[in-house]
Amino acid sequence: MMQKLSILAAGAALMTTAATAQTAPVANPTASLDSFEIQSVGAVLNELGAVWQAQQGNGQSYIAANAGGEINFLLVPAACKGANQTQCVGLSMVAIFDGQANPQTVTAFNYRYAFASAGLDPSGSAYIKRYEISDFGMARGNLATSILVFVEQAKMLQQELSTARRTVALEGYADDLSAGSLNRSGVKTLTGVEAHAENAVDAHQIGLDEAADHIKFFIENKSAPRNKIDNIAKK
Repeated sequence: MMQKLSILAAGAALMTTAATAQTAPVANPTASLDSFEIQSVGAVLNELGAVWQAQQGNGQSYIAANAGGEINFLLVPAACKGANQTQCVGLSMVAIFDGQANPQTVTAFNYRYAFASAGLDPSGSAYIKRYEISDFGMARGNLATSILVFVEQAKMLQQELSTARRTVALEGYADDLSAGSLNRSGVKTLTGVEAHAENAVDAHQIGLDEAADHIKFFIENKSAPRNKIDNIAKK
């Protein structure tokens, strides 16, 4: 009963804030960034309240940033068309975590969330990465939201790595990763009302949860279109 009350309380909070107008995370959110330069990306980070500095390493200019004193991450301009890393139309975001990570936690995280990709380097340290493309421009507001969602997912991965269970089977484990997704499902089941997001970051987190559910549905649905792999027998 207490669990149901907690779910209902969470649902009430979500529904109360559903009507709240979403505000842009930065000024001039529709203004286009023609390329990802250190200063233009840094200006967006400034408005998000992140602490950052430009650094050099391995012949590459990049940004080392910190979000709220919690998550350290790197932003690396890529696919540069001009000299000295100018006119860059790609941007890599990376957050790295020290220590020996549970590989199954990383696998489960990738199963659940599509926005970014988590992985392990040969030493066993975990990382999460995201790549943005701006061949024909990207709105400042879109880049800001993308950074915010990336940071939120880095926090989620950090929490999962810190509390990972040392299991020998992945079955059923991937579905345990998203407490927020389970809470939203519980709200809909108990109240019949779909919970909505308060802001853009929450909205995308809901969308990512739903995307994982859609994939599971399509895989289980034998009538869904499929692509053939010649050397694998059809089940």
